[in-house]
Amino acid sequence: MSSMNQIFQRLINYKTLNQVLHQYTEIKIIDRKTFNLTFNNFSMKRSKTIHSVNNKINPNENDTSETVMMIPETKQVNLPQSKDKQIKRSKINLKVLRNKNDKSLETIKLQDFEGKKEIIEISDTDKNVTRKKIRAIVDLEMMKDELKQLEDPPVTPLEKEICSSRLPFEFYDTPCEDLAQNLLGKVLVRRLENGTILKGRIVETEGYLGEIDKASHAYQNKVTPRNIPMYMSPGTIYIYMTYGMYYCFNISSKGDGSAVLIRAVEPLEGMEYMTSQRIMKKKSNMSKGTIKDFKVHELCNGPSKLCMSFQLNKNHNKYSLCEWKGLWIEDDSYQEEIKIIQCARIGIDSCGPEWSRKPLRYYIYGNKSVSKRDKKAEALIINT
Repeated sequence: MSSMNQIFQRLINYKTLNQVLHQYTEIKIIDRKTFNLTFNNFSMKRSKTIHSVNNKINPNENDTSETVMMIPETKQVNLPQSKDKQIKRSKINLKVLRNKNDKSLETIKLQDFEGKKEIIEISDTDKNVTRKKIRAIVDLEMMKDELKQLEDPPVTPLEKEICSSRLPFEFYDTPCEDLAQNLLGKVLVRRLENGTILKGRIVETEGYLGEIDKASHAYQNKVTPRNIPMYMSPGTIYIYMTYGMYYCFNISSKGDGSAVLIRAVEPLEGMEYMTSQRIMKKKSNMSKGTIKDFKVHELCNGPSKLCMSFQLNKNHNKYSLCEWKGLWIEDDSYQEEIKIIQCARIGIDSCGPEWSRKPLRYYIYGNKSVSKRDKKAEALIINT
């Protein structure tokens, strides 16, 4: 296919160009062939003569012929390519980008809109076409709505009584590393819609320090629709999917983008229900073979196993552990003194040796529900 500049040179007039642009933004075009077909539907309806900017109109020509201004190479109109699938019509509207006071092709540009707007640049991925970056306009008011806490507090006297022992906001409003250690030995409580209560003692956590942490989803203050809960108030639930099928449960802490991953829990109440959930999930992933019964310490000895047993998924994002009636954390009145092992986190080698080796994983020494022991770190505790 010819370059974008050549396509523009073939267009009949500004009205036709507008029609093609409008067609391009409203109809999902799969590839450049489809764009060619779209162009031909407009351009082949009429036969007209195209002149360059420097050529004058020949007075002897037929009156039905029209002149079109050629677009200079340095000022090409930027059309989104088929690869820019992330650019949606709600973010870029070519109608509002054109200066209404000037009808020429060279005046397509961003205007100042009413209210505050944030401009985000989206890089071009097509190396074969030389063009500037498309700039999307994001409404900051819309972002405020995204950052709102979901609310479903206890209403009935029974619900309030069950949640009465939950830890307050001040417990979560601490630095990430402190929260990760303070959570050890606390009891995670889940109340399902049918009234079933599940409980488990938190025995293993990992801290993710946000902006500076290369293993964090919020590294360099990265913001995506997925990680928004990491920037919300401390105690906010952040659940994400990994490997396309498993969930991981996190709690936001003090500091933008900082959060604690709950890696393992020791089941205390509702083990039968947890077992049924684990078996159901395993059956759905197995075509053949028999499923062995789970031991109690195997029910929640990993981040995804915990989410399966406690029935946690992405629908529970943005709820607060300080207010939501479906999940909260309590003190353990029967907890004995514990020894905390501090060691490197698991499964983050891709972020480089500096951050993969940082001792930001914490677990209770001697607990069977820990996902993976670090014998070297344990040896240091025993010998001191």
